[in-house]
Amino acid sequence: MKLLVDFLRSLFGPSFSTLVENLHIRLLNDWLVERGVSFVHPRCLWKVANGHPCEGVFVGQDFYSQYIREINNTYSDWHEIVNDIIGSRIGGIVVGEYQFRCKENDFWYTAPFTHFYRIHQGKIVGVRYCMGEVSIRLHCSQEHMNVSTLFAFHSLN
Repeated sequence: MKLLVDFLRSLFGPSFSTLVENLHIRLLNDWLVERGVSFVHPRCLWKVANGHPCEGVFVGQDFYSQYIREINNTYSDWHEIVNDIIGSRIGGIVVGEYQFRCKENDFWYTAPFTHFYRIHQGKIVGVRYCMGEVSIRLHCSQEHMNVSTLFAFHSLN
């Protein structure tokens, strides 16, 4: 049976749901590059979970710019590293890691994240931002330190 299904797929191309998933992946990829309001529905519902600078439920196209302003006020540096974009029939999921520096102590922190996007007629209509457990990260200068120089013994000769 699997051979028959594979044969029919090779004849007719990918299924409709696969095409929709790929379209959603492409839309989310474009959103991650540009972050313009043209991708977002005017009544988009944003749910921002625990750990983010501004938690709660928000409505509107312009929330993302408010969110970025809040991040810039809270952290001296912020990076969002995307590991994967997963498409679905109703939207997509973006998985990655936040890296940010706290203004108070100048330490770097990391936290995994998952963003759930609901897409309808080519527009983002719902977003849920979830952030995992925050962990501290060593400074870049300390990560590349040559440890052998700390334990070098001088010759007595």
